[in-house]
Amino acid sequence: MKIGALQTAYLPWLGFFDQIFQCDLFIIYDDLQYTKKDWRNRNKIKTSDNAQWLTVPVVSKNSHKKKINEIDIAPDMPWAEQHWQAIKMNYSKSPFFNQYADFFYNLYKNSWTKLSPLNREIIDTCLDWLKIRTKVLYSSESGIEQDYLSWCGGRPDATERICYLCNRFNAWYFLEGPAGKNYVREDILKDAGICLEYHNYPHPVYHQRFGRFIPYLSVVDLLFNHGNESLAILTNGTTR
Repeated sequence: MKIGALQTAYLPWLGFFDQIFQCDLFIIYDDLQYTKKDWRNRNKIKTSDNAQWLTVPVVSKNSHKKKINEIDIAPDMPWAEQHWQAIKMNYSKSPFFNQYADFFYNLYKNSWTKLSPLNREIIDTCLDWLKIRTKVLYSSESGIEQDYLSWCGGRPDATERICYLCNRFNAWYFLEGPAGKNYVREDILKDAGICLEYHNYPHPVYHQRFGRFIPYLSVVDLLFNHGNESLAILTNGTTR
């Protein structure tokens, strides 16, 4: 069995979903420490000029001390309407906009107070649209991180967490993001009999509106432009 893990993100990019696609089981961490100026609450879409950030404003006080699922969305800010209008303005003439528009219209009409449930609604829906059948667990709901902290005596370590996950789910392959090369101790995993793979994602080039191709956007850019063909494009034609 191959497993992987990532922290939750807002309107994630293509590589996020490809990493899930390549695994048999995937853990989405929503109860690790929140990181500012990261992908937890923002991502990019394409406009006629360039790429535009869509950022969910969060309550910043002590946010660096909180877990992702404890982060509050800042009240009394019209971010949801702004995000919907930006998506509609830039994608309403895309071939498959109408296939997904109702979801986003209703998503942004909802009164979200926490970041984590918003991200989960988007991720789960996109997984369904893309027909990615990997089993996905959310760490806060399944208690995985709390169980790990008890196991390690409250002294978390990235490499030991991989060992714990592989042992818990009887997996011998772990798919790690490329940034893991900076901190994962490969010798420990090798000694534990765990095969570590890095997710080096070759970003596909596909048809977009507005001229030159811009990579590393939210997956919605691909969905609006290619609809049901999105999974084949996203995975560069890989099958499982």
